[in-house]
Amino acid sequence: MVKHTKPALWAAVSVIALSLPTVGQAATVKNVIMMISDGASWGTWDMASYWEHGAKGQQIYDNFDVKLGMVTTPLNTSSRPTHDNTPLPAYDWRKAWDTTPTGNGSFAGYDYIKQDVTDSAAAATALATGEKTYNNAIDYDNFGEPLRFISQDFKAMGRSTGVVSSVPLSHATPAGFGAQNISRNNYGEIARQMVEEGTLDLIMGAGNPNYDDSGRLLDAPRYANETGTGGAYIPQSVWESLQGEDAPMKLLQERADFEALANGSLTVDGRLIGVPKVGSTLQQGRSGDVFGADAANPSGIAYNQDVPTLATMTKGALNHLGKNEEGFFVMVEGGAVDWAAHANQTDRIIEEQVDFNHSVQAAYDWVEAWSNWEETMLLVLTDHGNSMPMGPNSDLIPFQLIENNGQGVLPSVQWHHGGHTNENTLMWAHGAGSDLLLDHVIGNDPWLAALLRHNADGAYIDNTALHAAIVTATVAPVPLPAGAWLMLAGMGALAALRRRKTA
Repeated sequence: MVKHTKPALWAAVSVIALSLPTVGQAATVKNVIMMISDGASWGTWDMASYWEHGAKGQQIYDNFDVKLGMVTTPLNTSSRPTHDNTPLPAYDWRKAWDTTPTGNGSFAGYDYIKQDVTDSAAAATALATGEKTYNNAIDYDNFGEPLRFISQDFKAMGRSTGVVSSVPLSHATPAGFGAQNISRNNYGEIARQMVEEGTLDLIMGAGNPNYDDSGRLLDAPRYANETGTGGAYIPQSVWESLQGEDAPMKLLQERADFEALANGSLTVDGRLIGVPKVGSTLQQGRSGDVFGADAANPSGIAYNQDVPTLATMTKGALNHLGKNEEGFFVMVEGGAVDWAAHANQTDRIIEEQVDFNHSVQAAYDWVEAWSNWEETMLLVLTDHGNSMPMGPNSDLIPFQLIENNGQGVLPSVQWHHGGHTNENTLMWAHGAGSDLLLDHVIGNDPWLAALLRHNADGAYIDNTALHAAIVTATVAPVPLPAGAWLMLAGMGALAALRRRKTA
């Protein structure tokens, strides 16, 4: 124990120091890996585990330290700013799980969770900025003003940043961590911001303008509009800028290069963009036999063999960003899970979710090999539910769970919707700082525990809590200027003398 010869002076200095930024103390968490299975309702997690393992509880995230529900309601459902702060009503679990029949195979709870739903843009904004906003906004508030997002914070601290997705890189979720735009549909403008503004050190996603959804070369490129809405890929000017020696980012397109980055045989200096040779999604949008139509597609082997898996892209991204000793933030999205849900594709949503699960395993393994859980936070979540996949008799039995038919066999599923839902979603957290999420619990949804068995007490948070926890865990205190401790000591001495004179 250190013995202080001047306790009054030390106490005064300590009080002053506690009221100011901590000096010379690094942030607790260096690395944050946020993994989003876009549009994954409760049943989506179940059906993928049933098909791959024949049982639940086999995924790496099933053993994570923190398991919570997460509500996702936006500020409002407008597609443009309404210039007020009036929020939608808060999530009400009693209404969400109401089993009162309403006719046509539906129940009051089913009807409730189809209302007041977020889109991926407002959801990404909440996750990236901690602020609720209108649907359609990419890091813009409801007054039409841009919001600072988490990648900017990490970049300001000298850390690396990146986004990875199985859908076009300029789509809502990756955009929310790399751009600011009043409309998610301004794909060309968003892609330009992500590539040219320099906030992101790594971008990986679909949307190659030269290839169709099955990876076939197009007769003519398909570009996004340079400004305004139209086209979901990359504008011509940005794509052409990536081809030359003076490109703002090193471009990868070949599957072999993604695999080399993942296994460590390829390293790239500077900023990196990876756009596989495929159109809208890595796999979900392809033509041909659907997954499981005649023979179950072996897990992890895709029909389009020229495209890397999301797991491979995740490994490569972590290797690239992990070179920065100061740390990094990366968002990895299984974006086509959402697309398969909209289409009510049981087979392809399983394929997409399995690839996402493998990506989570890849991230976990990377931390085990190259980092540790004292410096890295791993978050697994969805941004909203989609299309309500439930059990085969869920039109008669309210909230019936997906029916397991064994490993390698498609589970029995009934879909109840074709759009997003405001259900209480599932999320998992592991590693340094994950316990901070417990400070943001806003309620207990007993059905999360009793029916879904996700956690013991049904505790849940709002989606804005993830940003708050990340900031608390990672944003380094502002260093005091040179000589600050002498100034504090002098202030403390004066305070001590004043107290003695007035005693």
